[in-house]
Amino acid sequence: MDQTAVRQQMKYPHSEEIMTPGDVLYSSKGWSTFLVGHVAIVGPDMRIYHSHPKGAFADSWKGYVSRHKYGGTMTVYRPKKGAMEIAAWAASNYSIVQRYIFHPTLQNIKNNYCTKFVWQAFWFTDQGDLTNRGLTGRHRNWIYPYEMKKSHLLREVVRIKL
Repeated sequence: MDQTAVRQQMKYPHSEEIMTPGDVLYSSKGWSTFLVGHVAIVGPDMRIYHSHPKGAFADSWKGYVSRHKYGGTMTVYRPKKGAMEIAAWAASNYSIVQRYIFHPTLQNIKNNYCTKFVWQAFWFTDQGDLTNRGLTGRHRNWIYPYEMKKSHLLREVVRIKL
């Protein structure tokens, strides 16, 4: 089965919205997300790429949702441009992540955390700064999950109750 056919079959639960490479998945604050929220990117192969305290992962949808044991809400945001490049960057670079740590150097991929990894996917594919703060790879700063919700580079497409 080709990737186009796979994409057509994968809809977000309780929705007619088709899962699309480059989608940014924002999980609400709660016990499942260590009370701060979590973000990930849908890759070109429809796997969910993210940096997590237990490592960097390329989860299936089922595997990713299983990490949300305490429910919550997931909001799906779609890049306004460059979605395929963002998805490909995430798939190509998640394995570089060696340590989950809140490391402030934005160009450092080895020491990473979920929102920084998503920010990097946009920055390193020339899509821009997701935070709207004028950050570059040379900056030392923190990237917070709530900033994804306010980004001018994303548009909300669906909310899913977990």
